[in-house]
Amino acid sequence: MNYQILLKKVAKRLKKIAVRILPYRTRFRPDGVCFIPSLASDSQQMLAGNVLVHSIYPNYLTTLDISEDLYQACSEYWKPQRRVTTDYIVVEVPQGRLHTDNESSIAIISRDNNLIDNVSLSLEDGKVTKPEKNNVFRQHLFSEPAKLEGTVFTMLSGGAGINNIGHWFLDVLPRLHLLQQSGLFEEVDWFLVPSTRYSYQTETLELLGIPKEKIISGEVYSHIQADRIIASTAPRGNHTLVPQWLITYLREAFLPVVANTQEQEVQADGPLLFISRKDSKVRNVLNEDELQNVLGQYGFNTVVSSNFTISDKVRIFSQARFVLSPTGAGLISMLFCQPGTKLVEIFNEGFVIEPFYDIATKLNLDYNYIICKSQGKKARNAAQGQKGHLIVETEKVEELLEQLVKQA
Repeated sequence: MNYQILLKKVAKRLKKIAVRILPYRTRFRPDGVCFIPSLASDSQQMLAGNVLVHSIYPNYLTTLDISEDLYQACSEYWKPQRRVTTDYIVVEVPQGRLHTDNESSIAIISRDNNLIDNVSLSLEDGKVTKPEKNNVFRQHLFSEPAKLEGTVFTMLSGGAGINNIGHWFLDVLPRLHLLQQSGLFEEVDWFLVPSTRYSYQTETLELLGIPKEKIISGEVYSHIQADRIIASTAPRGNHTLVPQWLITYLREAFLPVVANTQEQEVQADGPLLFISRKDSKVRNVLNEDELQNVLGQYGFNTVVSSNFTISDKVRIFSQARFVLSPTGAGLISMLFCQPGTKLVEIFNEGFVIEPFYDIATKLNLDYNYIICKSQGKKARNAAQGQKGHLIVETEKVEELLEQLVKQA
């Protein structure tokens, strides 16, 4: 491991320990929680501390519509819910503060020092906890907040939004839609995002019309106070299912970069794609050369997703007739596939999770899957599951392709 990277990891770990045990500036710790009641559609409500709540999608129902076999195959440590409801809101917080570790905790704090429910977020083992259990309440050491003039809109998401393109599309960018629906988009002076270190982050923001000079990063600003902070409900709420509005927004936002593809049907001579994970250190296909030889016989082209710009990915996936891929962030571009596109997702048996087959159902894709045996010990949690490599049983692939390619 690179020596500098190791030092950064050690420093980060020490900081996590320090903020829990060293008391300093504890006045910045919130005193309690400001709970937000459910609102009717198109309504607003003023709460304590002059916090103004805009209702966007109240009591919004999201369902998971998949086969019972696939649901039962989903990893036990990550069983998704079948139906969830979420109150999507946007709040305005005058003289508000934001405190985050940019990883597992985001606290939106009113000027009367209360954490604001719904738009704050705390994660434990990847799952959302109750607002009163937000990590900020266990913190002892606080930095002085950076003072920002004007209005800040936070797009911080916690979890892997900082370095994972899948979470960037599902948990970060859709907040812009909620902001637009609130009518406050033009009033924002600063867009606070998890990170700007990756090209896909800056490119997507540019495509969505966010000026570079208005973008600030949570890696730089972990504690701020602003004239006004605007925050939204997390795009997937307190769960992992993908709402239909999110899919519609991303398609309408990005498909126009490819002329005349948004309403097209899948072309009979469209490309067949295999999405390789050779650019990743986890969940590699250990027999990928063997798999590619099999796929080559059916006319599949190998794509390493990280080699392409966002515009290229939109174009490539919107024109695809067939996509086959191990589960992973590179598959997020399936959002731009046309209805009817055939999709085969390959799982490690220790890491069967729902986001992509959830999206596939809502996009009306022709979805199929293959589950491969894990290499090594059985995963007991997501952290272990997402690291496991896999060996693809190519005979299963051939058997499925014989059925599907002939139908394409």
